[in-house]
Amino acid sequence: MLRGSDNILKALIPITKTSDLLKAKPINEQILKFGRNDVSVEITKSIVKCMDGLNIDLSNEQLQILTEDIIEVYKWDSIEDIQICLRNGRQGKYGTTYNKLNMIVINDWMGKHLEEKAIAREHQYKEHKHDFKTREEYLQAVEIGLERDRKAKQEKEEAEKYLHDKNTEYAKYLVWYEKNKKPEGTIQLKNN
Repeated sequence: MLRGSDNILKALIPITKTSDLLKAKPINEQILKFGRNDVSVEITKSIVKCMDGLNIDLSNEQLQILTEDIIEVYKWDSIEDIQICLRNGRQGKYGTTYNKLNMIVINDWMGKHLEEKAIAREHQYKEHKHDFKTREEYLQAVEIGLERDRKAKQEKEEAEKYLHDKNTEYAKYLVWYEKNKKPEGTIQLKNN
């Protein structure tokens, strides 16, 4: 069983509805406060729970890479966002998984999750509009929320491009390998 610090568990916000996520701290802040290892452990535990629920096996290396990619791509979102996203994905709320769990699937799920979160943020702003002293304060708060959404969308697009480029490199390597591999049983002699 993965074990991290109990301090990080106490800092995570219990999520009963999507708007609770608006109070959660971004992964970057959690890393500064608790360390990268504890944050990685919490995200890895959520991935493993998702894998178990979907009956998907990943090697330790794949799990580590997936955890690192999630931290890198979604550093402005919270651990709680990742947990809720993986839970909803595991439960089929974002569509079929096709027996895969990789960054392509998680990017798709996070896109849907962040849309839900943006809607919750708008509802919260509308409900608490009267809490702001001036219209400018309200608009500034809305702009901050929209900027965060834009950053999340941009990071998702960058992650998708990165994964596409990596898949393209791998496909080129496979084509090269197939073209240049020697038939089984042949020995290549060195010319001196």
